[in-house]
This record gives sequence, C-alpha cells and structure tokens, in this order.
Amino acid sequence: MRSITVRSIVRRGISSVDVLGIDISKADFHACLIQGEKRSRKSFPNAAVGYRQLHSWRTNLHSSKVHACMEATGAYWMGLATALDDAGLVVSVVHPSRTVMFARSQLRRTKTDEVDAEMIAEFCKTQTPTSWSPPPGEILELRGLLSYRDHLVREKIRLRQVASQIYVGRELQKLHAQQLKTHEKTIAALERQLRSFLKTHQTLSKAVDSLTAVSGIGLLTALAIVAKLPVDRLRDRKAAAAYIGVTPSERQSGTSIHGKPRICKTGNGSLRRDLYMPAAVAMRHNVILKSFSERLKAKGQAAQGHPHCRHAQAHRPCLQHPQAWAYAIPCLNNQP
Repeated sequence: MRSITVRSIVRRGISSVDVLGIDISKADFHACLIQGEKRSRKSFPNAAVGYRQLHSWRTNLHSSKVHACMEATGAYWMGLATALDDAGLVVSVVHPSRTVMFARSQLRRTKTDEVDAEMIAEFCKTQTPTSWSPPPGEILELRGLLSYRDHLVREKIRLRQVASQIYVGRELQKLHAQQLKTHEKTIAALERQLRSFLKTHQTLSKAVDSLTAVSGIGLLTALAIVAKLPVDRLRDRKAAAAYIGVTPSERQSGTSIHGKPRICKTGNGSLRRDLYMPAAVAMRHNVILKSFSERLKAKGQAAQGHPHCRHAQAHRPCLQHPQAWAYAIPCLNNQP
C-alpha cells in the first residue's frame, strides 16, 4: 500500500493591532509603526506639539488600534506615555535592560535612534509586554516633592564637600554659609509641605501610618515607599522585593564557576537607596528584623556589619513586616 503523508496547515489569525516602538530622549523621540509587513518611521519633538503630530501621523497611516512601547528613560517618557494613554492606546513602559537584551539576542550591530525605535517595536510585537497606566495625580505630586527634596539634599552635601576641598576666605565663608542656610530653609519648607500634603489625602496618610509603625521606618522613608512602590501591580511580597531589586542573584555553572550570591539590583534603584539606611537601623532596633539578621550571621551568610547583610535586609522592613504590608492588602485583593 502506498503511504500517504497528510499535511495539516494551520493558519494563524492575523492581529489587527499595529505596534508602535518609540525611542525617546529629552529633545525628541523617534517612532516606528509596524502594520503587518509595512514599517513607517518618523521623529517628533518631545513636547505637546510632538504628541499632536504623532496622532496626525498615525491617522494619515490609518492606524487606529495601536500597542505602543517605550523604555523608562529618566522622566522623559512620562508626558508622551500619559498622552498616548489618554488617546486610548495600549501603552507599555519597559525596563531598558529588557530591550538591550532583546537587541543582543538579535545580534544587532548598529545603534541609532531610528534603529532603536524599530527594535523596540519588534520587542513589543514578539514579547507583548504588560500595559501601563498613569499613576494617580496625588502620587505624581508626592513623587515630585520627594524628588525635589532629594535634589536639594544632594546639593547641600556637595556644597559642604566643595568647601572642604578649597581655600575658604572670610568673605567666601559668609557666602557659603548663606547658601547652606538657604538650602536648609527650602528643605524644611518642603518637609512642611509634605506633612500638609498628607493631611489632605487620608488614604495616603493611612498607608504612611501603617509603615511608620515599623521600627526603623520614618516619615520620609514611608512616603518614598508609598510614592514609588506600585502595590496594585505586585502580586505578593516577593514580587515587591523583585521590583525594588533586592532579591538574591546566584552565579553558578558547572564545576568551574561558583560566584558569591548577591542582590540582583535589577529594579527601582531610587527606592532601594531609600531603604538602605532604614534597613541598617532596623537591624539594630527592630526585634523581628534583628533576630532575622542574627540567624543569617549564624548561618555564615553574612558577616556582622557587612553591606551585603544590610542589602539582604533592605526589603524586610517594608515588605515582610505584617503591619507595613497591611496598607497594600486592599490593592492586592482588588478591593476598593
């Protein structure tokens, strides 16, 4: 009997959603729109007029359903991402490391703004990243106040260091003291504004109260956690630790590579810095976290006072303590 080979052809449904890759910078952004086999490219100014030009460009290309993707590059992406979300587009904002690794996997040898926009579009088309939505207005305002205060604190420290490195005469010493006093007054005014801001937002105030109930966490650290930790997008405490970048990272392969475990640092570096000193304080004064630290030392996982031990502790005060995590439970359970 003659053998018969049967072929089954499965035709995949063609998606009607176009993909928009955006490489953004301070002055402008480059866009690459993929519509099936067709690819269109154009650059726009990173301002409100550029957002309107992008909308007109998409309209002329008859592109209605769009999934836009861009990297979280500084604060340059926020305005465009918010405008696209308001226009009804699906928007994804991804960590730059993801797109960098994707480009390496394709063995790309050229890096320009146009090439990066096309690469981000291909990443969005093949990887389908999760959608992003803008945070509430009060969270954005809180982030702005905290960021401005951090900038002034760093500037004050820099001024003190400059004075210790140069010769300071009598007249320069007066100017230097006045400058430092101005910074200190502005920082104090910002902290008063943060306290009054909490009084007008009861939901945020309750979250801050839950966090400050933990020994080692003060007002500013609690405000940073509330402003920078998106609990509505995190399924549990481990996901929150991964978001911050304090989860363990091991390096082992075969019989020759045995690296020391470290924290991965792939996450929100700003929030990780905010938690470093509170973690060091909690290791000494928080009963629960102090016993946890002692167990680590007894196992030989971290030496006393070693930075790695503090890093390993960094997520414990805000993510493991029952009282601290309580403010996030309604969001995780999708409760109003």
